Amino acid sequence: VKGLLSVVDGSYEYYHYMQDNFDDKGWGCAYRSLMTIISWYRMQHYTTVTVPSHREIQERLVHDCAQPANLLNSKRWIGALDVSMYLDISLGVTCRIENVSS
Repeated sequence: VKGLLSVVDGSYEYYHYMQDNFDDKGWGCAYRSLMTIISWYRMQHYTTVTVPSHREIQERLVHDCAQPANLLNSKRWIGALDVSMYLDISLGVTCRIENVSS
């Protein structure tokens, strides 16, 4: 099977559970991944957009991405599609999500 290997080049800040005394254990994975991705764009000088908080991510998803209002101030998971929409609206970065068999 042929494939393409891609690696991240450049610096980024790693965001992880319980960082900054914020308890997102069990539900914050995609939020933290999104924060890490945005930090990479910032550190490569591709954007000046600040790394958002959980609240800011939720607000943008509700107001700009048609997510339900009950996402605000909740511990609801977000997924790859939410991360993709956020990156598109905030940074103009188009993502493609692919399903692959294991």
